[in-house]
Amino acid sequence: MQKICLDCGMSIDEGTSRCPKCDNCLDSQHDGSIITADIAHQGEHVEEALGKMRVEVDAARNGMGLYLRLIVGSGVIRDEVLFALQGVQADGLIKSFEVEPANAGAIKIRLK
Repeated sequence: MQKICLDCGMSIDEGTSRCPKCDNCLDSQHDGSIITADIAHQGEHVEEALGKMRVEVDAARNGMGLYLRLIVGSGVIRDEVLFALQGVQADGLIKSFEVEPANAGAIKIRLK
């Protein structure tokens, strides 16, 4: 899969962290968008939802979005996702996260 440097437009192989043309850090580039994923409303158990969360975080980190918005519901899945995100943040894979003020069933994650 190819990435595009947002500064110079060069096409770059996935996994490359710096643009070989302009030397900009590709991992910090974003287009300001919000990616939304529902991980809790197709009958998932906690472990299934956590697996979906990991997949969505990994995919979003490799994309150009600035935020990932996870729809988690307001029950035990939300609580477990919030706990798991503490570890993801401690590992440096995300910048921050918060429960949306107007929607307790959604978590907004800052990726870059």
